[in-house]
Formats: sequence, C-alpha cells, structure tokens
Amino acid sequence: MKTIKNSLALSFIFLGTIFSNAQQISILANAGMQGLSYNIDDGNNTLKLGARIGVGYTYFLNYHLAIITGLELGTYSNKTTLNNSVYSSDEIDTDGELFEFRVKTKGYKEENQFNALSIPLMLQYRTIGDTQFYFNGGGRIFLPFGQKSTITMNQLQLTGFYSDVNAELFDIPNHGFETFDNWKSTSNTKLNTAFALSAETGLSFELDDNIRLYTGIYIDYGLNDMQKKQQIKANISLINYNDAGYNDKQFNSILKTNRITDQTKLMAYGIQLKLEFGPRYRGRGCSCY
Repeated sequence: MKTIKNSLALSFIFLGTIFSNAQQISILANAGMQGLSYNIDDGNNTLKLGARIGVGYTYFLNYHLAIITGLELGTYSNKTTLNNSVYSSDEIDTDGELFEFRVKTKGYKEENQFNALSIPLMLQYRTIGDTQFYFNGGGRIFLPFGQKSTITMNQLQLTGFYSDVNAELFDIPNHGFETFDNWKSTSNTKLNTAFALSAETGLSFELDDNIRLYTGIYIDYGLNDMQKKQQIKANISLINYNDAGYNDKQFNSILKTNRITDQTKLMAYGIQLKLEFGPRYRGRGCSCY
C-alpha cells in the first residue's frame, strides 16, 4: 500500500510539473475543405466543407520555440459522383445458373461523412513582439468514428446477362431485375486510424498581457490508407444481388468496393483562429512572447 501511495504521489508531482511548464492553454476553431481524398474509376471525388474545434497546451523551449499538443474534434466529408456506367458481378440465380449481374446508374452521388478525434504534436517557431509571425510543423493522429455514406441516384437499373443464350433480362422483380427512380440509400463503413503531416502558419496579436489571438491557415496531409481492405470482397458490386427484392441497406458505399484506384487519405486545409491564454515566457529575467 505504501508503495502504491508513493507511486501515485510521484505521478501527481510529475503531471503537475508538466502542466506548470505548459505556460499556454489555447482554444481553436477552423473551417475548410476536409475529408477523404482518392481517385476513382469512372467518376470524380471532391472534398467538402468541414470544421474542427479543440484545446491545446504549449510548452516553451525558449523565446522562439515551443512544443504544442492537445485534443481536437472535427467533421470531415467528401462527395463522389459516378458517370452513367455499368458495374457488374458474377452471381447465381434461384435456378442455380451463373449470370452477370449488371448495375446501371444515372446521376450517382455519394456523400461520405465522419467525425474524428485528433491529437497534434507540433513544433512552433514564433517571432517576438506584440504582433508575431508563427509557423507550426509536425503531425496529427486522427481517430475516426461515426462514418455515414448517403447515396442518391436519378435512376438505378438492375439487370441480368446470361452469356450462354446472349440475353439480358430486364424488369423481372421475382428474379431480382428491377428499375428504381430517385433511389436513396445509406451505408456505414469502418475507417482506419489516420496519420498526417500538419502545418499551420500566420500572425498572432496581443490582446492583453495574457491573451493572444492567432489567425492563419492550416493543412493536414494524410500518410496512410483509411480504407479497410478487409471490407472489400473480390468483384463486389455496388448493390448485393437479391431475387427477393431490394432495400437501402443492401447498397455498398464506394469505400467498400474496389472502384478506388489509389489510397484513401485524409486531406484538410483552410483557415484557423486560436486564442491562447497564459503568462508570457520568462527566461533570464526577461518577460516576453
């Protein structure tokens, strides 16, 4: 018991030392284009507007250099559009016959949204004065959650092509061949943890002795693939064949198919505001920022 008490006491002393040296506490908010970046067969993908808020801690190394970390929460989204194309997979019908299941889309749009907790670790350089230039460089870890894909189409047509008789079957619902207008579907996908290079730069202004306002721009460039490859089955189609009929739960997000031709990486850039609170850095008897 005495050993446990001593260990806890040392832990509290250690944490207290860390936070007493973290002379600045900050809150931040940013907004910009942020989401999943990838290339796709027969279509186009673009980032959409997202935002991030967070709290930060700054540990000074000297007048110009500091280490920054914290905890942030952000929203990320992107939109994928597909050309009016045909996507196919090999299936077996109720009679045990092999056929080519064809999915024809018109006006396909998919919006992917997710949230993420992020942990930055950055080195800051700043000038001295009431108005300062700053540059932060380093990285972030992103922990994604709550992913949702919303899929809409002007028309979805499902047909079956039988190569042995060279015939394509249309509009036979009891065989799973149907046409739908104004289709809407949702899908959920698990994403990998993301690691990104991050940079921020701009100007900061002294508002009070213990308050500074930071204005500037930011960019996060993902380093790894966030698409879980184990979710992708060989030759998977956009919608699973079902001779009993279809519902929105059977449709597959682009993120679950092999249509993406490269890695699915996090990308974010935009403008950022930050308020920093705390006493000025003091060194060798001098008080300055």
